[in-house]
Amino acid sequence: MVNAPPTPPPLSTTELQDAARASSSQNTTETQSTTPDVYQLRFPAIVDAVSRSDYRAVARIAEEIDLTAVGDHQTSRLLIIAPLVLAYLIEDQTPPARYALARLPDIHASLPLSKLLAGLVSVTLNRVHPQVYATATSLVELVSQPDFFHQELALVLTKLATVFMDRFRLRTFELLSKAYSSLPLTLAESYLGVSGSLILEEAGKNGWTYDASSQILKPKARAKAEANFKGSSSLSTFDFVTDSVGRLEA
Repeated sequence: MVNAPPTPPPLSTTELQDAARASSSQNTTETQSTTPDVYQLRFPAIVDAVSRSDYRAVARIAEEIDLTAVGDHQTSRLLIIAPLVLAYLIEDQTPPARYALARLPDIHASLPLSKLLAGLVSVTLNRVHPQVYATATSLVELVSQPDFFHQELALVLTKLATVFMDRFRLRTFELLSKAYSSLPLTLAESYLGVSGSLILEEAGKNGWTYDASSQILKPKARAKAEANFKGSSSLSTFDFVTDSVGRLEA
């Protein structure tokens, strides 16, 4: 299911490591004329953690940088806050993601990137499934623009947003298997943000049955769904986080 058309492919470790080297080189060059701030100096550590798919480390490093840095009105602060928010969302920790954004001054909170991140946190918290995928995709489209202010950050955010969509979809898939004895395929499409054909392929791998005449899916009873995903993001296994049926249908 992670190969849905709206979801860009995860970036390779090599690409992110190249970005880290480029960022370090850029910082060295800038030092000759101006001294880069702490956010620019520490950004390569974020890139390195993302390249290792260590999202807890991303959050830990970013929090340390942001809470100890002096001066918080530089635009470069987004080099730390944006990855921090997405890392928290990947780990299904929406309250600290929201708090990280709340720390931004108004001058940064009004930027398009910050607004999209805030919107993503909101729809994720409220489990507005179609809008989660749409907002994350809009974020990727924003950072993919040629005039985005920091190309290395764009690479990092593209991978983080992609991983977040994959994990959110996996958590939702597991919840559907626990919350429903049967559901229409169209409803599954809305919850999972992918085409029916991809859902049927993945559902079949996990023991679900499908009645083509009624277009009704039936999850395997009391089975833990373990989707067989492929790709550099290595999302085939992790602990699913479930919620109530009422919240799912909110």
